[in-house]
Amino acid sequence: MVKMGCLARFNNPYEEEVEFAEKNNFKLMQVWYDKDGIRNHESEENRLDKIIRFGFPTIIHAVLDINEIEEHTIKLIKILNKLNHKDLIIHPICHSEAIDKNTIYKLSDIISRTLKLLKPYGITLYLENNSKLDPIFSTSKEVQIMFTHNPDLEFLVDIAHIYSYEHLKEIVSVKTPKILHITDKHFNVIHEHLPLGYGEIDFKYIFDKILCNFDGTIIFEITKQNGDIIKSKEIIESLLDNEG
Repeated sequence: MVKMGCLARFNNPYEEEVEFAEKNNFKLMQVWYDKDGIRNHESEENRLDKIIRFGFPTIIHAVLDINEIEEHTIKLIKILNKLNHKDLIIHPICHSEAIDKNTIYKLSDIISRTLKLLKPYGITLYLENNSKLDPIFSTSKEVQIMFTHNPDLEFLVDIAHIYSYEHLKEIVSVKTPKILHITDKHFNVIHEHLPLGYGEIDFKYIFDKILCNFDGTIIFEITKQNGDIIKSKEIIESLLDNEG
């Protein structure tokens, strides 16, 4: 059964985000993490405590430079243990050095060491594909390299990061994703995350022809108004209901 989540938008008080998620039957919230730690509306010293106090299911989404991942994995393990989390998303970027044909192999080695750090704690790692804005772990060839070297790694596919439907077909043929990031986009824009209906992605085609029988977690990466998030969820629910 598909589980649906939303963002804990860090410009809003955390309790308001929990209330919104509960009211609209979201099962989890994605919490942003970067080199500065957990990001949300609260003061730094209260962020983790507030997530624990409210007790709503969350998943950490760590956006980290390739040269930050190992350092922050140690910090993240402590956070995940406090939250009693067994899942972690890493969205790899590479701004600290030039990207070339060898960068994917460096990232693959780093992810291999990261998996070894997480394994004693029973934490599953999901790696997110990139758009052309951050061209690393983006092409089908890079996806193949990553999962060939790291078979225990899980795949998070961000639909708004695809170049075309054919690109999506190629990457999911390498590894079936267990988590999807869902937003809309225009294909002629390098990087866009829009509410559904504001772009040109045909989600009916995706769920009928490419990700048919998807049975994992969908997270709506929409930071706009509540109504946009609710409407986007309704669109996907309708498609999945019809699929059944």
